[in-house]
Amino acid sequence: MNNVIKGLIFDIQRYAIHDGPGIRTTAFLKGCPIRCKWCANPESQQSAPEISYLANDCIHCHSCARICPQKAIAVSENSPVMDRGVCDLCGLCIEICPADALQMIGRHVTPAELFDDMAADQPFWKRSGGGITLSGGEPLAQPDFVSAFLQLCRENYVHSVIESCLHAPRSIIKDVLFQADQIICDIKIMDANRHKAFIGVSNELILENLAILLQSGKPVLVRIPLIPSINDDRDNLEATGRFLSANRQNLRLELLPYHRLGESKYSRLGRRYGLADLVPPSGQEIEAAKREFIKFNISMAAR
Repeated sequence: MNNVIKGLIFDIQRYAIHDGPGIRTTAFLKGCPIRCKWCANPESQQSAPEISYLANDCIHCHSCARICPQKAIAVSENSPVMDRGVCDLCGLCIEICPADALQMIGRHVTPAELFDDMAADQPFWKRSGGGITLSGGEPLAQPDFVSAFLQLCRENYVHSVIESCLHAPRSIIKDVLFQADQIICDIKIMDANRHKAFIGVSNELILENLAILLQSGKPVLVRIPLIPSINDDRDNLEATGRFLSANRQNLRLELLPYHRLGESKYSRLGRRYGLADLVPPSGQEIEAAKREFIKFNISMAAR
């Protein structure tokens, strides 16, 4: 029996400067229990590898359709069309594609393999006070892998950060999340019904976990994605500010204004982006949101 723990990642970003203190190396884990309609990384959502198709790179040679043993790729209007329900991810289409228009998103690694890969950046960590960040997706969706990886960080005196949506069982919050040196987490919508409508799950568990985290005194940075017409109204901002200030004083908060940079990724994965008509907030709207939080003595973190 193979008892080696493996995790599923889809990217490693080096020289990251927004994922914790100093210069960091960030690993993005695949799989997420929530479905934010504005998600800029749809490739992070599924907890299994998947194939991305870059239409602009395709030279329409149809090699992928010819080689697919499952007949999961057909040609329509001279372009390949993939039946993802039939595809078994054998990867033959990726191997034969001469233009690299097909890519596998997600690979399995052991904690040691991932740490050794990231540890090449140690000189940058030491000079800048940086380290390793686990992002996603949702790292806590792979708790055994993350726990083993954080153990390697401690053994090698590497500063660790976890970015989490906090939608995880209480036991995982206490046994895994708290192993990290610092935590970055989101709070999105305070109303339970609106939260479920736009994110797919209730916010009850998230708020309970966030309260535990804030009251613990653990180093934490809270982030709020500012989404026009969804969570930028005064009622939601004030409710959020009251909740945060009630659970920790002198909290650091960072606003992340909505953007559409990830929109093209949806079509590459055969999905539709649901907020195509949404306009990013103006600078004036962002400043107005910041003022709502300053009223609660919450300090705004620079980005």
